[in-house]
Amino acid sequence: MDFGNIFHFEWETVPFRLIAFVIAFSLHEWAHAFVAWRLGDNTAKQEGRLTINPIPHIDPFGLILILFGPFGWAKPVPVNPSRFRGNRRLGMVYVSAAGPLINLVLAFLFAIAYIYSYRSGIFVEPMDKYTLALKYTLEFSIGINCGLFVFNLLPINPLDGNKILRYLTPRSMDGFFHKLDLYGPWLLLLLVFIPGLSIFLLLPIKWVVDGVMQTALLFM
Repeated sequence: MDFGNIFHFEWETVPFRLIAFVIAFSLHEWAHAFVAWRLGDNTAKQEGRLTINPIPHIDPFGLILILFGPFGWAKPVPVNPSRFRGNRRLGMVYVSAAGPLINLVLAFLFAIAYIYSYRSGIFVEPMDKYTLALKYTLEFSIGINCGLFVFNLLPINPLDGNKILRYLTPRSMDGFFHKLDLYGPWLLLLLVFIPGLSIFLLLPIKWVVDGVMQTALLFM
């Protein structure tokens, strides 16, 4: 599988990437909502976001963009840390980390399904269209979830990694992060659209995919 094409447009891969992105986005946002709810904030639950149903989570425009281009988004989950029990800054770390971590778990589960299917012999050429669709869907689900795990952990606003780093550092650093927030979207655009910089995403994604596959093999 060419991991350089995970987030780029190809007509023949649209159905498989669509399934993978809908699952990955929906569970990512549900994880944010679930952890916030467990910490005492029911804002997301009141707005119907404490669900794995993709409809409340998917932003149609963001989904179309990521299917036809190198970036996109889902609807952000509303979080009110003032409702958290205990340490609110640490609560934000937990909520922010939940999304990328669920993508890593999904990648692992899809990897197990892929290895099991491969060992069962169903991925032997020639494959019928249904078997081929299953193979491509599993491959893209592994790659896309690993990609979202890596991408969302970047310490750039508005990604989860930015919130994790911000709330793990002392409050005295908040002003510094606030200034950086202004440049976050521009940094992301440069990272996504400048070919020479994309290697900083593609290499970590490949490492994570390799790690997920190797770990899944240990359970088979």
